[in-house]
Amino acid sequence: MRRLIVPSSLLFLAASLCVLAMLSPAGAAGSAPHIICPQQPSGVITCCPPPTNVSGGSKDAKSRPHLVPCCPVPTNCCPQSSSTCCTQTTCCTTACTTGALTISSSPDPSTARRKVVISGGFTTNAPSAGSTVVLWRELSGQSSFQQAAQTTTDSAGQYKFTLKPGMVNADQQWYVTASGLQSPTLHQVVNAVVGLAGPHSVVAGRAMLLRGHVTPSHAGQIVLVEQRNRGRWTVIARPRLGHSSNYGVMHRFARAGTVALRTVLPGDARNNRSDSSTLTVTVKP
Repeated sequence: MRRLIVPSSLLFLAASLCVLAMLSPAGAAGSAPHIICPQQPSGVITCCPPPTNVSGGSKDAKSRPHLVPCCPVPTNCCPQSSSTCCTQTTCCTTACTTGALTISSSPDPSTARRKVVISGGFTTNAPSAGSTVVLWRELSGQSSFQQAAQTTTDSAGQYKFTLKPGMVNADQQWYVTASGLQSPTLHQVVNAVVGLAGPHSVVAGRAMLLRGHVTPSHAGQIVLVEQRNRGRWTVIARPRLGHSSNYGVMHRFARAGTVALRTVLPGDARNNRSDSSTLTVTVKP
């Protein structure tokens, strides 16, 4: 009995013809290509993981090459823990940079009863104009952040919050969120408004009344009334603020001359160390 010897090249040709027949329009007429979109990771809104059917990936990609990779977000997206980008119909091979959200305040330190502007924007992968930005803040003495305001980005991906006078009277912390991103936390330092009033002239040895008010209220706290002497400030009185955050103290000057006075609120958890404007008094003989 004679054996039939078939060259391996003929076997390879026959297999190739079978594959071509399977992929012909007749063989594919009954089914359309399927699209598989992978699940997005929990908590990630604007990012998409690499599809499971990317070339060279899972067994599914090798066994069903007709599957079209896609992402649930139609624009370019970049997972925070991945080095690839996605579009709606394919995946990139180059690494992309996760976007960042900035925040700043002006002025900082600010002063109670004054306007404060919080601003910032996207640094990379900036979404289009109209992205919602939420401002969160935690007041001094509180243990959690609360939503304070909301706005939208402009055409350059920038935002701005203008906080009216009286809205920022004590130290607090800020951050913003937008498009799944969160900015760094910003600590806003706030100076209190310290008042000092009294006569601009007095006779040496005669008592004069020095008084003032502190905003925001620091009722019960001690303030320092100081006199400038040879280039240094020296404490001459320590009045306590009353229930309305007012103070008053009587003082005498023994010698004639010109004296400079100020009142200081020591810093605490609510406000930065704060000084009043300088009061100049002429002491007559």
